[in-house]
Amino acid sequence: MQRKTVWGVAVMAVMLALPATVSAQVASWKDVQVQDIEGMKDKFISLAGAFDPSDYAWRPMEGVRSFGEVLGLAVAEANLFPGAWGAEPGPTAVGGFGAELAAKGALSQADMVADLNASFDYLIGVVQGMDDAKRMSDSSYFGNEMPTHANIATAMADMHEHLGQLIAYARMNEVVPPWSMGN
Repeated sequence: MQRKTVWGVAVMAVMLALPATVSAQVASWKDVQVQDIEGMKDKFISLAGAFDPSDYAWRPMEGVRSFGEVLGLAVAEANLFPGAWGAEPGPTAVGGFGAELAAKGALSQADMVADLNASFDYLIGVVQGMDDAKRMSDSSYFGNEMPTHANIATAMADMHEHLGQLIAYARMNEVVPPWSMGN
């Protein structure tokens, strides 16, 4: 039952994140996932550029990731999530998850944007390159067994959570997300 709940929440999160016009234009669930990741890539990179580099260390309170650390987490996840789907780590990966977080969270703005581009392009390529048999094969997301296509959806729901975190950070700092100018 837990697997069905996780899957249902992941599907709803992805579908709610996509405009209705996009979902009407796609040919497959894989296309939906690729378009979703492409949209997230654009938003993470937009926010990375919208914050002043001196604010990358800003955090809303102690014990919470800073703006730069959340961006670094997005890079780490884009580099490492495909490992659960049978792929190698991304091109800018530096090691395991802890090493990845430490290295990526300390990047300069220019290096962060470059790593966001590279890691998301890698993630997009992995998802785009999967055939149906691979997408239906078994995989595990933090110990929860599920088909790979569901694992991808669950991982993307997690990344949407971090995007929302960054949007909240932006609003708290009077930074308007570039795609929502004036809203």
